[in-house]
Amino acid sequence: MIDVTEIMKELKQRRDELKLQLHLASKEAEDEWEELQAEWDKFLSRSEFDKSAEEVGESARQLGLKMKAAYDKMKTT
Repeated sequence: MIDVTEIMKELKQRRDELKLQLHLASKEAEDEWEELQAEWDKFLSRSEFDKSAEEVGESARQLGLKMKAAYDKMKTT
């Protein structure tokens, strides 16, 4: 015979575990977002100085690649 109480207990435990995993994943995404924002701010402050267009372009390219990879990772998580 099916014990509904045991099923409910197991489902609640699984639900709580998933809730914790989601919380941890969202915290990780938030930390990654903050790191990307810091990189963006750093780029902006560097680009304000008198750098050659080539230096600014390379910095922008590197930042763009890094941000794209991070956004893609966040999207699939």
